[in-house]
Amino acid sequence: MFSSEEQKNAKLDTCSKEELLEFEKLNLDYERKFKFPFIIAVKGKNKNQILDNFRKRINNNYEIEFNKAKSEVEKIALFRLNEVLKS
Repeated sequence: MFSSEEQKNAKLDTCSKEELLEFEKLNLDYERKFKFPFIIAVKGKNKNQILDNFRKRINNNYEIEFNKAKSEVEKIALFRLNEVLKS
């Protein structure tokens, strides 16, 4: 389920069964509500912070969440661009 280096650094690959079930439920509920996947820049965050963000953001209205998702995509792009520029 979690495969990127950032996700491994956030320890998402060490989730308990309960945490995985909660992530799966939140993912389903989020996609049903917003019609797009949950997006978060995980760099610098741990699994608890990511799960807390998920729990809070699912309560947003569409406009707020869409803008938050766009902001997170921008963060991810900047992190990746910085990595390319470093090499």
